[in-house]
Amino acid sequence: MKFIRNMLALTIATLILSTSCVMQQGISLGAGQNGWATTDLSVSEFFVAVLEDFQPFSEEVNPKPILETSVDDFVCELDKAGSTSQVSALKLNDNSYFIDFTFSSLNELLKDLNKRENQSLLSLETNGNTQSLNFYLDLNNYPELTRIVPFLADENFETFGPLYNEGMSEDEYYEMISYILGEEGPSAISESVISLRLTAPKAIKSQDGGILEGKNVVRFDIHLIDILLLSAPITFSAYW
Repeated sequence: MKFIRNMLALTIATLILSTSCVMQQGISLGAGQNGWATTDLSVSEFFVAVLEDFQPFSEEVNPKPILETSVDDFVCELDKAGSTSQVSALKLNDNSYFIDFTFSSLNELLKDLNKRENQSLLSLETNGNTQSLNFYLDLNNYPELTRIVPFLADENFETFGPLYNEGMSEDEYYEMISYILGEEGPSAISESVISLRLTAPKAIKSQDGGILEGKNVVRFDIHLIDILLLSAPITFSAYW
């Protein structure tokens, strides 16, 4: 039960999915480190049905669905961060949500979500007239991600994460998931992609690992299975 709940919460926090779930994280940066962020989340009927099957017993007459509770918890964390303001969330339907907020500093936001600890996952740097956004995730700094997204370290989820499955192939992982979630589980994960769309304050000079969608817009896609296994580092960057 907690594995299903936490896996869906992972897609919401990280912060990020395709025909099974769709999560698009948008970041629009100003001239400094301030900006505006949006999250579009849509969960498939398959995952919703699984969540309902594993809904924990509650004495409440109409307890909140697990997905809604996860979104509420995420919004609450954003509200508590000193670097955020104007946090809002809109439930579009039973399976879809839209979240947006402004932030005074991207680096400070990441620190806030990381319990004020330094992190090496995402950085916004300035070198002369050039700014860059860089993302790097591997097995060594994965613990930093678990601090930003605490439920990744939960004993009911961590055995499904990369630190417990180092060296496992995709086929072996999908076989394990098929046993846990049923035949639809592997395809639900394999089709899942977290997208980050960055809008820079000026034209992008170069980028690595993404797709240019406009002169100052680039999209980076991360397959969920790549996060769950981390058999190779996940990295991307943009310069403007």
